[in-house]
Amino acid sequence: MKHKTYTLSSRLSAEETIARVRDLFRKAGVQYRTEGLSIVSTRTPIALLSFQRILYSNRNWFGLNPFTFISGIDVRCRPDRGGLTEVIVQVDRFRTFLYMASWFCAIGLTSVGMPTLEDAILFIIAVSLAGWFGLVSFLGGFLIKKEITDCFKA
Repeated sequence: MKHKTYTLSSRLSAEETIARVRDLFRKAGVQYRTEGLSIVSTRTPIALLSFQRILYSNRNWFGLNPFTFISGIDVRCRPDRGGLTEVIVQVDRFRTFLYMASWFCAIGLTSVGMPTLEDAILFIIAVSLAGWFGLVSFLGGFLIKKEITDCFKA
């Protein structure tokens, strides 16, 4: 669950695909190393304060740099039959789960002030689901996949 793997396809050659992913990583502030037709992140940017520039991006409609919410990313390319390039993206979401842990602590402290136990339980469930879909599924998954897919089209 901590690691999420996506299999994408690109019409570009494997070398051109790796070059575009490398440019995306450079723009996003991800430090990486290349090994043939693969790129492995060695360090992803960390933004702890809301005014840090690395937290924001103009590459997606949401305006956030999704690479600040993950611990690592591994991209491998291999030529496929039919002239396409198969791109395997493995995302390490450990940092996203740490953000969720802090989210749960804040929810727990906030729910103490609720007037009834039922209200507190409903509040915890609703905000936890919103946090899970917002942080883990969207920022730590979908937005990463979309940025990589978009870099093939650019």
